[in-house]
Formats: sequence, C-alpha cells, structure tokens
Amino acid sequence: MSKAIFDQVESFAQDMMAAAEADNEAQFYALYEQLEALCNEYKGSKKDHPVLWETLADFSEDNDKAIIAYGEAYKLADQLKDNEYKASIQYSLAQRYLEEDRKSEAGDALDKAAKFASFTEDEELQREIQLLAESSG
Repeated sequence: MSKAIFDQVESFAQDMMAAAEADNEAQFYALYEQLEALCNEYKGSKKDHPVLWETLADFSEDNDKAIIAYGEAYKLADQLKDNEYKASIQYSLAQRYLEEDRKSEAGDALDKAAKFASFTEDEELQREIQLLAESSG
C-alpha cells in the first residue's frame, strides 16, 4: 500500500473519530461515504488493500455492510498472505457476528482469528481474541 493512500485512510479514520466524538453525524456520514467511494474506486486495482476495507468496515454502523467489507478485506489479506491482517479481520468479523447473534459464524471467525494470530507476535491481539472467545462461549 502506498504511503499516500495509507495516510489518506488514516486521515479519514481520525476525522470520523473526531466527528463521532463531537456528535457531528453529518460530517461522519460524509466522510464515511468518501471512504466508501475510495474503496470502490480502488477495488480490484493494484491500489486495493485490506486496510481500506477493514477501515470502512470498522466505521460501518450497519453490521451487514461491515460483514461484506470485512469479506473484501479478508480476500485481499489472504492474497497478501498476511496473518496479522487476517487475524484482525476475523476478530472484528466475529464481533459483528456476535452482535447479530450468529454464534456459529462467530465461533468459526474466532477460530480462524486465533489460528492466524498464533503466527504473529501481536500478543495484545491474541489476548483480545482469547477474551472474546471466553466471553462468547
């Protein structure tokens, strides 16, 4: 991922957080739509990257849209063979499935998240996955 695109996505995320904290729904949704447009613009191109889709999913208030975006992020992370992205995406996907009371799918996502996280040095992510698995079991 180019630094320029990463910086752009990071800026969207920071601005959406600020808008949410200020209860500025109009700005939040305008920024979300811009991020979504960026994801769609780069979809299938060399500029497409899991960070784009994972960020979009993270900020989606609609679980169905988030699940779809996490799916896009996961496909790209799998192509990159990046276990840290795959673990993070599966963890977030499990959270969304739990919110929808889709326990079987959440369990599958948590199992995948734990497997991928075990190949990383991200102990905090490993701990968060374990805690979610214990609390949802």
